Amino acid sequence: MAIDRREFLKRGIAFVAAGSVMPAVFVRAAYATDNNGSASASTNSNRTLVVLQMAGGNDGFNTVIPYTDPNYARLRPTLGIAASSVLDLDGKLGLHPSLAGLKTLYDRGRVAIVNGVGYPQANLSHFRSMQIWHTAEPVASRFTGWIGGYLDETANESNSLWRAVNVGSSLPISLLSNGSFVPAISSIASYQLTTDTKYPKDHANKLHAWAALYADAASEPGLAAFVGNAGSQAYTSSVELQSIAGSYTPMATYPANALASALKLAAQLITSSLGTGVIYITTGGFDTHSQELADHAALMSILGGSLAAFYADIEAHGKANDTLLMTWSEFGRRPAQNASIGSDHGTAGPQFVLGGAVKGGLYGGYPSLTSLDASGNFVFTTDFRQTYATVLEDWLGADSKPVLGATFTKLGFVAAGTVPAPAPGGTGPQPAPPIGSPGRAGLTPRGVIPGIASR
Repeated sequence: MAIDRREFLKRGIAFVAAGSVMPAVFVRAAYATDNNGSASASTNSNRTLVVLQMAGGNDGFNTVIPYTDPNYARLRPTLGIAASSVLDLDGKLGLHPSLAGLKTLYDRGRVAIVNGVGYPQANLSHFRSMQIWHTAEPVASRFTGWIGGYLDETANESNSLWRAVNVGSSLPISLLSNGSFVPAISSIASYQLTTDTKYPKDHANKLHAWAALYADAASEPGLAAFVGNAGSQAYTSSVELQSIAGSYTPMATYPANALASALKLAAQLITSSLGTGVIYITTGGFDTHSQELADHAALMSILGGSLAAFYADIEAHGKANDTLLMTWSEFGRRPAQNASIGSDHGTAGPQFVLGGAVKGGLYGGYPSLTSLDASGNFVFTTDFRQTYATVLEDWLGADSKPVLGATFTKLGFVAAGTVPAPAPGGTGPQPAPPIGSPGRAGLTPRGVIPGIASR
């Protein structure tokens, strides 16, 4: 039966009063403009990139440890990790002893460690440095993220509403775009349109009425179309997600912590038929200014155990070769320990990249422990946009220059034979500019309104 839109709007208050609750992601997406049709690239839709943000500034010096260098013990007389406990990598560097799960994967050739990652004129403010990593723009202000830029540049590759998703209640800047729909979910059960439980028999009718209203609005001009498209996309994505909720069985035992739960949800999305291309996860607690030893050991245990369980799960499901996970933290920590037996904000730190198609090993030079900058911090050796460029081009098959604003030397951690074909119309790799070359000018923010949580 056709629904009269005007009549529905007249009675809309009664509908809301009956208890229908729209997840805020629907409202958030309503502010996104539709794609302008300019994107033409295509990418490998069988692959998934998982981005794990370690918020707070991970102490890379106690994560990947130059344990044979006497300057390590000199800089950290009580905060340092005993050489006998370090998990050796190459006779010079080793992992924190709580990263045993990650070390096992490293020994299997499934983990690449990128050392000395940072950017020119490092900013030690959490907010600004995270913004730089999120946007891939160290100089100008930009309000769209690097992943959001990738989504916009490849918008015609797929009709999937799950090209990217944030595991959490609100979208990070990395996922902000000029018009790409990105859901934010805390759990599969919570990502759906809910109605008043006092009237269970009206549930289906309310959903049908709501969906019809937004489908009708999508055919209208102007803002009504934006709202209608956003509502329809959000509703459809929730239906798709609920349809696969019971099809996943974990094939590994996950630790009991929030990061492991998020990675388990990521594995569920990866093994589904939703076509999820990018999954974003944030874990926190890495701002270790005082009494760091115990706190950082616990963080490393959570990280190593959760990543090991995640890899075992996707490998058992036959998805390891189609999944690449990359970590990042907004900055490292100062090499010298502070008076509170902790570490203060620093510059360069390591990144981990793991997956079945990863060419395992060490990448990038470890920063000098004697040639520090004027503030006593490491001098970075690897620009973080080199990691991004490698992921974009060698894993996702996209041209990195439109996303990053310049061309950066790739690092080669994607195994030979797994690199996807260049996107149609792509220009291919270009000679790298000097590290620190400015990126593209800032873009006017449209799309997602940050800070509004989904239910």
